[in-house]
Amino acid sequence: MEAIVGLKALERAWEQAREGVVLHAEERVTYLNPEAARLLEVARERVLGRPLMLALRDHRLERLCREGGQARLELRGRYLWAKAVPGALLLLDQTAELQRLEALEESSRVLAHEFRTPVAGMLSLIEALQQGLTKEQEQEVLGLILQEAQRLRRLVEDLPLNRLPGQERTFAFEELRPRLERFLAPQLAERSAWITWKIPHTVRANPDAVYQALLNLLDNALKYGPGGEVIVESGQDEQGVWLEVRDFGTPLGDYEPLFQPGKRGYHAASVRGSGLGLALVRRLAAGWSGQAYGKAWEGGNAFGLRFPYDRG
Repeated sequence: MEAIVGLKALERAWEQAREGVVLHAEERVTYLNPEAARLLEVARERVLGRPLMLALRDHRLERLCREGGQARLELRGRYLWAKAVPGALLLLDQTAELQRLEALEESSRVLAHEFRTPVAGMLSLIEALQQGLTKEQEQEVLGLILQEAQRLRRLVEDLPLNRLPGQERTFAFEELRPRLERFLAPQLAERSAWITWKIPHTVRANPDAVYQALLNLLDNALKYGPGGEVIVESGQDEQGVWLEVRDFGTPLGDYEPLFQPGKRGYHAASVRGSGLGLALVRRLAAGWSGQAYGKAWEGGNAFGLRFPYDRG
């Protein structure tokens, strides 16, 4: 009697378990709990007493039940950990856990990329100080180092990445121009390039986020473009305000894949980079409910940002 009560209690526990439980004998299903039915995508009443393969519907699970052991495998869009012991198969859905780990890894890569820009800028400015500057130049360089240090502090304060970075306000694109020109001065000189600005518009967003996105677009144009003139232009249409960085390189053809983490164009093979710049731009644009895009224009390539009207 006590054994029967114990078995009923055990079955009640199985019915509520977050692990899938499949019991079998002579290669036929004798029991499976609701979680196992969900993971295997079968109806319990249709597989009880039937051949085990009808419930498993996967040769890897069938072999595991026959040979014993454990494995992690992808099954019908889920990632499962499976362990087989004589007469039983245990299943645990690890999909959410693995997705969280992948999201954490991606966020770590994006964060490292976002920190790299101000750190690289500060290092180059410190090297300039060490080489000797006039008093006036020293004060300007120290001011730039202070700006980048403050931006690093804001990045730290704005962790984690799934939260909007910093405070939004209404500001003019022109406000970002002096800081961008000073920061990009060494690259512009190295590439014999210059920036033509046509940015009369005002938007509501986080200025630091827009600065970082625009800096990444300009950095890409200088790295991968042909040099010479780079145009930064803003405009508006029925959807909102747009801001584009245009170069005079050969049109790329397919732009959308370049916004995926780690993806780089064929023209980037000889240029050092992580392939995260445009992915970060898209993430930043999503923070102000905007978009990031790439397209060809009559002179070459354009990469842009959109700011919807309902954001002010």
